[in-house]
Amino acid sequence: MHRYISQANKQISGRKEFSSPSKIVAELTLGFWVTLLNSEYEKILWKDLRLAFPNMPKAIRQRKNISAPLNRFRTFRNRVFHHEPICWNLAKIIEIHNEMILVMGWINSDIPTWIMHFDRVTSIVNKIENEMGWGKKYVQRVT
Repeated sequence: MHRYISQANKQISGRKEFSSPSKIVAELTLGFWVTLLNSEYEKILWKDLRLAFPNMPKAIRQRKNISAPLNRFRTFRNRVFHHEPICWNLAKIIEIHNEMILVMGWINSDIPTWIMHFDRVTSIVNKIENEMGWGKKYVQRVT
């Protein structure tokens, strides 16, 4: 954890900016935040971190049920940011998309409805399927 914070401080300093707690938080990577939900931090952080997911059903409110989808999302996001192909499995894209909407709903129950107004994942996957002649076998949004 300290290396992420040190790296954030170093980047802020490299820009000749004043380092503050809020700037450090803003500079921290997605990897840092997802790592907080890893099993190694469960005993010291989970009791407090679970409060960030107030709408998660109590029956499944366990660290691993949040950590797993967030790690899948982080891996997928890294593939996109490194310009790797992602259309190899459209069903997986829809699965990750639906999972992220579900997790966001655990944080704020208004997000799944709100995001529907500008979410283009389903239409883009449909377009890929149509242009490739694959048919509509994958697209089903779960809210």
